[in-house]
Amino acid sequence: MNRAGYMKELRRNLEALPFEEREAAISYYEEYFDEAGPDRETETIESLGSPEAIAAELKADYAVNKPPKTPREGASKVWLVILAIFAIPIALPLAIALAAVIFSLFVALLAVIFSIGVAAIALLVGGILTLVSGFGVIATGPLTTLFFLGGGLALLGIGILFGYLSYIVAVKLLGAFARLLGRLLQRVKARGKSS
Repeated sequence: MNRAGYMKELRRNLEALPFEEREAAISYYEEYFDEAGPDRETETIESLGSPEAIAAELKADYAVNKPPKTPREGASKVWLVILAIFAIPIALPLAIALAAVIFSLFVALLAVIFSIGVAAIALLVGGILTLVSGFGVIATGPLTTLFFLGGGLALLGIGILFGYLSYIVAVKLLGAFARLLGRLLQRVKARGKSS
């Protein structure tokens, strides 16, 4: 692709922008090519990336940076961002796959926390029922009563321990998951700026 083809493709991809914004972007990239010179045209095209990616970024920037004056304009800006996302054909499948992996990790994390919490509740309920049973068998003998009371207290203790464990796991794992997502977003932003 040469400069003329690149600029034609960029202009075509920027048709959704208002005339002033579109012309400002086109003149900026024309100047960019002028400064690079005709002998560095291919290098300039490679450094800029695809016209679709530039147009998508410009549309998203326009939609985000210019506050809408009417609800209709706000809706059109949302559509611009959505179209900008779908304008990058390679990035979209990767983004969907990444989102699916992140979602499945999050669901698995919640399942682990939920299962530890359910185990804690089951142990607490079992401990309470065993204690109540211990008081119910007082007439059968002191050893049986002590066995049931001790078992009930042990189950209550383990249930409290599991409850505390589920709280700790929830706080630590969800915090680690949030930090992981933050690092991932920083890497994605850094790659977007470098390309």
